[in-house]
Amino acid sequence: MHDNAPVDERDISQPVNWVKEQRARAAVAAFRRRHFQAQYVARRDEALQAILAMVPDGATVFRADSVTLDQLNVVPALRVRGKNRVMWPQEKDGSGANIHGDYEVNRKLYARLQREVFSADVYLTGANAVTMDGKIVSTDGGGNRVAPMIFGPGKVVVVVGVNKVVKNLEAAFERIREFCAPVNVRRHLDMHHRSWYGELPCASSGICTDCDHPRRICNYTAILEGALPCFSERINVILIGEELGL
Repeated sequence: MHDNAPVDERDISQPVNWVKEQRARAAVAAFRRRHFQAQYVARRDEALQAILAMVPDGATVFRADSVTLDQLNVVPALRVRGKNRVMWPQEKDGSGANIHGDYEVNRKLYARLQREVFSADVYLTGANAVTMDGKIVSTDGGGNRVAPMIFGPGKVVVVVGVNKVVKNLEAAFERIREFCAPVNVRRHLDMHHRSWYGELPCASSGICTDCDHPRRICNYTAILEGALPCFSERINVILIGEELGL
């Protein structure tokens, strides 16, 4: 028997979301085989609660630059809870400018702040792509976001939306170069008052040219393929059934 309610073929969100969830759950299983901790949650509010549950009272928390973490309102939630010291060098004010001033002018200050991440208890970050076979892929301009994922902080929490699940490493690199990098350049140029990003070729074309520009933002790529069993509690992936981040 079929329901007599009319079918609206203009809305295919149900089958699309079903496929995305199956892909996400397959990636979670692959993460676990690689000795990463991993879980799937359907919504961003569930993701926020999962993050808070991973941060013990008294732990020092370092937050990387991440649109996904912005969308989850992680730092405000931690500050309201009031049980942790939270470090966030890229924190912005209401106008989109960094609260610590211009990066080019205050480079020594930023370097000092960013080095503190290596002694943090918990490191919160996003990723540019995750593969169906359980690899985490991220690209940076200066390396300050990817380096702590590999070594340093006691616990790393990687939060990603379902839109970042790709088939393999080749697809991950394509996503980073053809989408993440140009969008991130325009984000900093248009929203964060960093005029020097306008010099990059992708800022005007929206297309990656694998440039050798001195301000290139695609200098360091980290691929996390697994963890030693003795470090199996360190990397924690939260995969969310919503499209989040870049």
